[in-house]
Amino acid sequence: MKPRAIIDVHTHIFPDDLAARALKQLTGNSGETAFIDGTAAGLQASMRRHGISFSVTQPVSTRPQQTPSINTFVLESRQPDLIHFGTLYPDYENPDAEIERLVRGGIKGIKFHPDYQSFFVDEERMFPIYQSMARAGLIAFFHAGVDIGLPPPVHCPPDRLARVLERVPGLTVVAAHFGGFKMWDEVDRHLVGKNLWLESSFTLSWLPSADFVRMARRHGIERVMFGTDSPWADQGAEIALMEKTGLDEAELAAVFHNNAARLLGR
Repeated sequence: MKPRAIIDVHTHIFPDDLAARALKQLTGNSGETAFIDGTAAGLQASMRRHGISFSVTQPVSTRPQQTPSINTFVLESRQPDLIHFGTLYPDYENPDAEIERLVRGGIKGIKFHPDYQSFFVDEERMFPIYQSMARAGLIAFFHAGVDIGLPPPVHCPPDRLARVLERVPGLTVVAAHFGGFKMWDEVDRHLVGKNLWLESSFTLSWLPSADFVRMARRHGIERVMFGTDSPWADQGAEIALMEKTGLDEAELAAVFHNNAARLLGR
């Protein structure tokens, strides 16, 4: 099989001096195994092993005061094969200023993890933030569905995310875990065919390939992207799983690379 052009739209890195501690804490919460060390260098080594051209890093602030320091790390960590998104905690005191700072720095989007950040995706207090992001042209990238390491309730279920799409139609939305981890029946009902992008992390080992292909085609292959959630999944294993889904070669090219390149301007 000839080499593919691949973009992984869902990865995580941490500052070198914090990575080991962060992985230990997160592994303790979820019971998941980290396949690499959580550093930029570790991610880049994995990318070279598996022929990945770009990875998109998705940081999460778990307290308001973390927001500016994480975004400073993002803005100062420029590397040609890593595309960094920013973070924004909902209760951060001046979200518009942070949105402006990220835009000035060339950041393409903001990652939200409603479970770790203690908000429901369709809470009224979030809509001014979403509207500011839409005006600024920033992508909103959401953890969607169940989080393995946290108890209920689910803070970004498909029906609530659908309300965000209705209220802020100008917002570019990416829903991780194919619209909602372990909630794919609800994804089928509430999100498939709507104006958002879906990515594949923590999906291909859980959702039968026939269902993945059916939903991806019904949604529109042109809005489906490849993601792994590295370091919590092995990038090479996820590539192999995608190649075995039954998508044809043109569809695989779109999912592995072309769609994300279009979204990210690459």
